[in-house]
Amino acid sequence: MRLSATTLAALIGLSLFRLTSAEFVAAAPTEPTAQASDHSQAEIPAVPYVTLALARDASVHTELDLKPSQIEKVQAAIAQVDESFWRLRDVPVNRCADQLDALHSQLTAELKLEMTPPQFSRFAEIVLQARSWKALASPDISQQLKLTPGQLVKLRKALNDAVKERETMETQNSGKPASVQEKSRSKLRDTDTRRFTEILTPEQRIAYRSQLGEAFDFSRMIQVGCVAPTLRTGAAWINTAPIRLEDLKGKVVVVHFWAFGCINCIRNLPHYQSWHEQFGKQGVVVLGVHTPETERERQLDNLQRNVVERNIAYPVLFDAASENWKAWGNDMWPSVYLVDKQGRVRNWWYGELNWNGAKGEEFFRKRIEELLAEK
Repeated sequence: MRLSATTLAALIGLSLFRLTSAEFVAAAPTEPTAQASDHSQAEIPAVPYVTLALARDASVHTELDLKPSQIEKVQAAIAQVDESFWRLRDVPVNRCADQLDALHSQLTAELKLEMTPPQFSRFAEIVLQARSWKALASPDISQQLKLTPGQLVKLRKALNDAVKERETMETQNSGKPASVQEKSRSKLRDTDTRRFTEILTPEQRIAYRSQLGEAFDFSRMIQVGCVAPTLRTGAAWINTAPIRLEDLKGKVVVVHFWAFGCINCIRNLPHYQSWHEQFGKQGVVVLGVHTPETERERQLDNLQRNVVERNIAYPVLFDAASENWKAWGNDMWPSVYLVDKQGRVRNWWYGELNWNGAKGEEFFRKRIEELLAEK
């Protein structure tokens, strides 16, 4: 189906994770996570996604002092589950909790196998730090700390209050200097610390802190959604010979999904063309993946004619059987993704880039420049 105006406003996505030195906040998924087979507990970001993000990050590898051979095996373990996690990112957890649990168990088992006991123990500490105070209300931690039903009620209320206050703060600080925003976040972190520690007994505080270990600096992490899925290229290409993403390492790639009968898609097209013209010589490749919905859109000659009429100069893949659409876990037109020089999805956006005053085009243009500057 086409993306409605209401859905557009509600489902804009920038990145999977926003990381700072003292917090780990997810932009997706937006539903409660699976927790030790109890799917009634809310913890965002979902623990499986936290584990995955930490396992893939080079700063975590350095912290754990992983050998090159270990890193290679960890990356191989991630490759086995990466696309499956990626396709589930926007699926409500009540529809995929068992899948998340299975993927998480598989990944954790592989990590434990490839790391030494001290390395895995430290990794568990970092995961718990990343989960932050949200972990206290989850079964795995609340049972260890022997939290009472009354404490759990207070914790869940405190968590809801914290989320609302953070949302209000982010709205009020939108567009303000980074230093102002960080000052507000720091104040909220202090408030959260007081709010949650007051609920715990002195003994519980000691037990919880003992599980955290030495503080890890999350600001060293790089935001990554996944390794970009391989393009399924059985259908026709326009404006180019067949392209493989694997052959574009060293370049920044924009992958956008569209359909020529989608008005929201049409309104984004000038932005993609502008990026192609401005950044093409600097190493940016724009790829349009046309996934049809209507019968008219399923005709290749109609697409070819539309590409010419709209002066689209960059490569377009005709995703006739929706194979790429499914591999990337899409469920709406348009969707646009930024892939870095290492072939990793770093940011994405659902809907019109400049819908209702949003500054998506400006955001993506800046991100393209930043990714070009990365080594």
